[in-house]
Order: sequence, then C-alpha cells, then structure tokens
Amino acid sequence: MRKLTCYAWGRPGDWEAICVDYDLPAQGETLDEVRRELADAVDTYLEYVADLPASERQAFLNRKAPLSLRLRLSLESKASQVLTALRLTSDRGGLARARFVVTPTA
Repeated sequence: MRKLTCYAWGRPGDWEAICVDYDLPAQGETLDEVRRELADAVDTYLEYVADLPASERQAFLNRKAPLSLRLRLSLESKASQVLTALRLTSDRGGLARARFVVTPTA
C-alpha cells in the first residue's frame, strides 16, 4: 500500500494538517485528532475515486498540493527537526510542527 506524506502544524486546541499527495486538508484540536481526521479524509477520497470511471480515476490519483507548498512544508519540517535537535526552539506558545505518513485502508 502506498504511504502518503502529510504535515501538521498548530497549538493546543487548534491543529491543521494536509496530505500533500492528494491536497486534502483536515482540522482538529490535537495532533492525534488531526491525524485521524486526515486519515479518514484520505480513505473517503480514495473510496470516491474508486467509484469513478477508469478514464477519470488517474487525474484524481495524481492530484497533488502545489509544488511551492510541498517544498515549503518540507523545508519547514526539516528546519524544525534541526532546531529541535539543537535545542534551539521553545515551546512557549509557539507553533508546533509534525511530519507523518498516512497509509490508506481503502
């Protein structure tokens, strides 16, 4: 099964996430909730795509977030990892970031 790249960012009570492979967003109050919501959105999307005529299916399966957004999120994620490793970040009300993988069940 294909693994999909996703990014999340937020503060306690306000999280957003996006699956950049299908340009699907989600919102939640916690990181765990936004991850679940995004996994559900991906599964629902793939179920919808599976019901499309074969001639239309490929266009939906190749729908990615814009390249500029994918690059920005990737760079921000890498920078956040480096700063955390160097202990140069503070969690005092700042924006937290996460990169994760969703494996569709559909």
